[in-house]
Amino acid sequence: MMKLAAKNIQRLNLSLLALCMALGAAQAQAADKVKVGLLSTLSGPGAGLGVDIRDGFALALKHSGGKFGGLPVELITADDQQNPEVAKQTSDRLIKRDKVDFMTGIVFSNLMLAVGPSVFASKTPYISANAGPSQYAGEQCNPFFFNVAWQNDNVHEAIGKTMTDKGFKKVVILAPNYPAGKDAAAGFKRFYKGEVVE
Repeated sequence: MMKLAAKNIQRLNLSLLALCMALGAAQAQAADKVKVGLLSTLSGPGAGLGVDIRDGFALALKHSGGKFGGLPVELITADDQQNPEVAKQTSDRLIKRDKVDFMTGIVFSNLMLAVGPSVFASKTPYISANAGPSQYAGEQCNPFFFNVAWQNDNVHEAIGKTMTDKGFKKVVILAPNYPAGKDAAAGFKRFYKGEVVE
């Protein structure tokens, strides 16, 4: 488990470093630091994942000597309270007032879908450590969205295919009623050829 966590932190750190370098030579030369907006679920029942993302990012930052692309990092952390409206208002503040260079941290796909339009309109790169709504890999694909985790429906497509190959004839799908759960069910049904009873 620790090896997997360390590997994921290393992958996130490398992705963040690559993004910082891609911010543009002129911008990087003029900048004296990199501002990161980390908006995540840090309170309430869903806080476990958000706290892990925050702490993992802090560990990656520590391992990089507090710098990305040779520039010191200013990390601005905020709690989205697992509320789409709070997430949207906070992301707008991070972009407009704090002028972050990029954002990360959102756990839940419904929150990512709420903040995505304004983040992308501002041309602020977003690196997703967890949320992977299928829309952002499909019809709403955007050059400012980078997902270092997974797309919500991918794992479930593989499970649907495996269950078909193993000969399962009937299944019941149980998933949360929000974008990630709906993506999971749709991905499963895309490759499962048996009967979905319920």
